[in-house]
Amino acid sequence: MRSPQLTTSIATLLLSIPLAVVAFAPVALAETERESAARTLVEPAYPIWLAQANAWTTDMRLLKSMTEHAIGGLAALLPADCDVARMKRDICGIKLFNVPSSSMSPTVQESEMIAAQVLDYNPVRRGDIIVHKARFQGGDETVALTRIIGLPGETVKMRNGHVFINGKGMIAAATGQVIKEEFVSGEVYRETTPEGRSYATLLSPKTPPGVVNDFGPVTLPEDSYFVLGDNRDSSVDSRYPHDFNGDGLVRKESILGVTLSVLVSKDPDRVGKQL
Repeated sequence: MRSPQLTTSIATLLLSIPLAVVAFAPVALAETERESAARTLVEPAYPIWLAQANAWTTDMRLLKSMTEHAIGGLAALLPADCDVARMKRDICGIKLFNVPSSSMSPTVQESEMIAAQVLDYNPVRRGDIIVHKARFQGGDETVALTRIIGLPGETVKMRNGHVFINGKGMIAAATGQVIKEEFVSGEVYRETTPEGRSYATLLSPKTPPGVVNDFGPVTLPEDSYFVLGDNRDSSVDSRYPHDFNGDGLVRKESILGVTLSVLVSKDPDRVGKQL
């Protein structure tokens, strides 16, 4: 996925946006430190984020509901030491990104705003959606969003859109769900890693021209990862080595962080979704 753009920092937002943009109910006394920290980030800025994503609503009940879901989804994944003081100091090591394309659909949708942990994140795991530096078609370095599929030292191949790790196929079970939209379409599968992590992917019944669904095998260097977009027919990723980083791989030092949750979406039901 190309160029998610980093949004305005929390420090700038908190200085520039009045805290009384919208009237909210008092914070519950039982709120945890992480929930209070997430509220410090989300609540004053949320109306602005909605406007930036063309998702603004005049329904104040819906606005409050989305705000609370954004706070809850983010709070559950913030670092254990995240409190209001740290949130004001370094945003608890997170950054916010706008998603400009559908290459990670159906997991992450175009125009959504997501939070990613860019400081203090644990070593990445297979199945993580990572934010990383990338070059497309030999162009300038940008920021991309993809999912880790192959780990350093492993041998990865794809056959008919299905992934094999060290010769063993990852489970890809059809869900029966079909998405038919103007720019996003296909059958939804539930892909499961050898470790038991699962997520949705999107595949067309017939491979479109130019899409690579048969690849490898390739053995990954010790510092490199094989990555794919969840929207397998609309993603420039490790299947296209000449178009993606020159060799199709993501180096360990290029990883900026791991995604956490959806903060803003045109679909209110997706707000707070953990990634």
